[in-house]
Amino acid sequence: MLGVVDLEGADGFVIADIPGLIEGASDGVGLGHEFLRHIERTKVFIHMVDAASTEGRDPLNDIQVINEELRNYSSELASRPQVIAANKTDVFYGTEEETVITLLREEFEPRGIPVFPISAVSGKGVKELLYHLRQMLDELPDEPVTYEREFELDDLDYPDEPYTVSFDEKDGMYVVEGPRIERMLGYTNLDSEKGFQFFQKFLHTSGILEELEALGIEEGDTVRMYELQFDYYK
Repeated sequence: MLGVVDLEGADGFVIADIPGLIEGASDGVGLGHEFLRHIERTKVFIHMVDAASTEGRDPLNDIQVINEELRNYSSELASRPQVIAANKTDVFYGTEEETVITLLREEFEPRGIPVFPISAVSGKGVKELLYHLRQMLDELPDEPVTYEREFELDDLDYPDEPYTVSFDEKDGMYVVEGPRIERMLGYTNLDSEKGFQFFQKFLHTSGILEELEALGIEEGDTVRMYELQFDYYK
């Protein structure tokens, strides 16, 4: 998932939420190399960890596992700047937060990886994290990075193939499906910025948005395209 960060008094930047990197990815486990190729497009890595271990995970171990997979896949990838967002600090009690954050800082800050305690619920520390990320980006070489050619709309769209737009009363959502949709999703990497832009362009140029609006879709309604679900907003 991609989003744009707007900062007062500073340039914004694009941030990608890319879950799913697991132990063994460098050997092809899970999404494997396909996943790792996606994150090659990033300039800075943000490790978002559950500092409070609400699900029983060890935040230190999670970061170490991810970095080991990065090193196994590409030393260049592993050498890129990193920052740790230690989330869920709102659920700590007493001195728990100080203890966990201290352990994270002692482990990673000597390696040049700063730790920011944050709470996505209360917003604590988020502004400081985002402005630090902007500073990190400003200090990096302003050089374009060349990747494999992205698909353009003309490469992927097959206007002669059918699709349908309907409302599923049982699930309470709008459904778009058919060979044209299936083919588009099969070739589109929604985790990349250009892939996401292509998807948005496809919705406009194919007439899907007009058909959804004709059916009475409203902001906040859910649209399902096979395994993909998203909320509709103009």
